[in-house]
Amino acid sequence: MAIVSVLKTGKYDAGDLRVVVSRHFEALGFEKELRPGMKVLIKPNLLGAHRPEQAATTHPAVVRAVVDWLRERGIDDITIADSPGGAYRPGGLRAIYEACGYGVMRDVVKLNLDTGYTAVQSPEGFQNRSFNIIDPIVRADIVVNIAKLKTHGLTTVSAGVKNLFGAIPGLQKPELHYKYPDLMDFCTMLLELAQVVKPQITLIDAVETMEGNGPLNGRIRHMGLTLASRDIFAQDYVAAQLMGLDPESVPLVRLALKKGLTAPQDIETVGDTFAPAAPPYILPESVNKGNNRGFLMRSIGGVIKGVYRAVPSIDTSKCRGCGKCAESCPMQIIKIKDKKAGMSVKTCISCFCCQEMCPFDAVRIRHVLRLPKI
Repeated sequence: MAIVSVLKTGKYDAGDLRVVVSRHFEALGFEKELRPGMKVLIKPNLLGAHRPEQAATTHPAVVRAVVDWLRERGIDDITIADSPGGAYRPGGLRAIYEACGYGVMRDVVKLNLDTGYTAVQSPEGFQNRSFNIIDPIVRADIVVNIAKLKTHGLTTVSAGVKNLFGAIPGLQKPELHYKYPDLMDFCTMLLELAQVVKPQITLIDAVETMEGNGPLNGRIRHMGLTLASRDIFAQDYVAAQLMGLDPESVPLVRLALKKGLTAPQDIETVGDTFAPAAPPYILPESVNKGNNRGFLMRSIGGVIKGVYRAVPSIDTSKCRGCGKCAESCPMQIIKIKDKKAGMSVKTCISCFCCQEMCPFDAVRIRHVLRLPKI
């Protein structure tokens, strides 16, 4: 039975969070895994240099509560590491740690600046024979995955599984988007990555969450919960329920169910009682207008492809020509001219990396009807 602990967590109060984290870990028997001298890696969601109150990244107070819980049990070799969007460089990591509120923890943890990575072999039969994984994760004895609950323009929801995409170094992430332009192939890759990284435990910061055009430019929505589980796939199922969504409408969850990685009858929730969000979470424009439906249609026997899809569009009134969108584009179809971004969507794969990385909310969604390819 997969246990998912759900606890009311009304605010980012340090004292409250220490109690909540202790209750989560006690319910899951996590302390039994700890041994003196272990290297523990904490993998938060550090999408970019965004302030905690923007609800785009894992709140530092949640991470600090986990760090304190570990140190109280004799674990002092603790590293915080993530490979955010964009280039994976020490200077960029320093700026992100400071902006996200993690700099104050450098006296009790290591804030990773090592940008090396190692090729890790996948189990036999996986779509991906190997993954390049950032070295702090490879070296760790225990990985604590601490995600942020948000909507996402490509995967509908960003929770535990999606957070592990940050195990892939820097601009190698757009390469995987390029390799897997079909949504379900991309989701297969993410599920396989989660099984390779194999975090010992995953927490989800669902105190302040995001709906609408997540994972960066959506609307903040208070949920007042935290989740924890040893089973990341069951946890994502419950997270979708909490958002008021049908779990099978979330591509990653639907595929996990299909592959037998989780099953609703095998999930037990413990902790506080909860009800699905009412009204349900507002989905991204790309999902609301049928982008996932387009991907599904492409998967039906390979006959109907790209009937209806969403594509990004630059709002030049907001664009400042920073180049984040161009840097993250797997197809390299975005160019900066006269301090404004521009693109041709003819070869766009609708991954929405540009929207995800834009710090000025200058990437909007428009919808394109195409004749089916028979």
